[in-house]
Amino acid sequence: MNQMSNYPDFSQLGYQVIRELGRNREAGRITYQATALNSDQQVVIKEFRFADAGGDWSSFKAYQREIEVLQQMQHSRIPQYLNSFGTPAGFCLVQEYKNAPSLAERCSFNPEEIKQIALSVLEILAYLQRRIPPIIHRDIKPENILVDQQLNAYLVDFGLARIRSGEVAMSSVAAGTPGFMPPEEQFGRPLTKASDLYSLGVTLICLLTGTRSVAIGNLIDDNYRFDFKKLVPQLSSNFVEWLTKMVEPNLKNRFDNAVVAMTALKPIDVVGGGIKSRKKAAVLGLTSIGIIAGLGAMMIYPALTTPRQETLVKRLLETKECQKCDLHGVNLKGANLGNANLRDANLQGANLEFANLGNANLQEAYLDNAKLGSAKLGSANLEFAKLGSADLGSANLGSANLRGAFLANGHLQGANLEFANLRGVNLGSANLGSANLGSANLKDTYLECTNLEGANLKGAKLDTKLRNANFKGAIMPNGTKHR
Repeated sequence: MNQMSNYPDFSQLGYQVIRELGRNREAGRITYQATALNSDQQVVIKEFRFADAGGDWSSFKAYQREIEVLQQMQHSRIPQYLNSFGTPAGFCLVQEYKNAPSLAERCSFNPEEIKQIALSVLEILAYLQRRIPPIIHRDIKPENILVDQQLNAYLVDFGLARIRSGEVAMSSVAAGTPGFMPPEEQFGRPLTKASDLYSLGVTLICLLTGTRSVAIGNLIDDNYRFDFKKLVPQLSSNFVEWLTKMVEPNLKNRFDNAVVAMTALKPIDVVGGGIKSRKKAAVLGLTSIGIIAGLGAMMIYPALTTPRQETLVKRLLETKECQKCDLHGVNLKGANLGNANLRDANLQGANLEFANLGNANLQEAYLDNAKLGSAKLGSANLEFAKLGSADLGSANLGSANLRGAFLANGHLQGANLEFANLRGVNLGSANLGSANLGSANLKDTYLECTNLEGANLKGAKLDTKLRNANFKGAIMPNGTKHR
């Protein structure tokens, strides 16, 4: 009851606030879930507090624009405009409530689910683009897309939307979210129906790579192109090609509109495709089994994809040196690679189970989807390594340096990470159940939707945001057990 008293009283206007959903201090905006007293309907109230330090006229105009746009909308997956009213502190907008979290709040999706979400959003964009004149949303990002359990998408926050009159919509001031804005928006050029496709493409890259919205700029190169392909080796070449076209810097090279993009996406297999066929062809073309002597033990490896890789593996085992080598998919199970230099090597999909990689240099190496179960990686340097969806179950990473590494969706059940440096690591949706993180450095580590059930965090440095992480039964840094 006391908590209720902290909320604004809109009862005379017909609404009872239930809880706060979000707060945007810069825009002076607070969003609430409320009940309409005359119907018991659940609603969303966006309160703009003009008197707050963050409030300014541009934000107020955004509310007016959102109302103008929403009043025109009649679509089941755009929350309906219901009401608006003034308050002593500012202004309120009332919309239909959708019981669905945003993509920024949800845990990971598999590639097929992401395709379904993409098609769902494209259907909404197709509706907006069929309007006369068409409507450009201008702020598509994970935070503005809600998704229910059936993977139906809902598009929200039309505060930056622009009604496109004539052939193009001009924007004198760049708006939107950095990293998600298409280049034409950033440079004040005309916006078209292809502009929202760019932002949707960036959103899909976030979902597929486990990258946070605030960090998406790290994937953009000097030519304004997204460098994401090495992070998603499991995706089909056709799907990667489709996604690359969505985020083309030059809008003339993108799909023309949502309908064209949707038509192109529907028949595409998200996983496999060209990538699978290449692997199959490589296997069918093999005629031998490579037998390589490895430091006192005779090790038998399945024939390698290419003679070049066979030579590289032999060199690696003999000299422990293979910087920037292409070793993707090779079988190095049980290999003795202690102190090896594999900096910037491509080991995507490689089998390194039970391998000894103690003190190895794997800085900036590509290990996405690699098998590292029970591997020995004590004191290894994995700084900025890419380990998306890698299997590190029961691996020993004691005192390893993983600063800035990418481990989203990784499997680290029962792994030993005692005294490891995990500063700035992306562990989004990773499974660290029963892992030992005693005295590990977890400063600035991304732990959204991470499973740490039963993990040991005693003595760990943990000063990061913990949103949707599972700490059930974990030993916390202060030595207490989390309920």
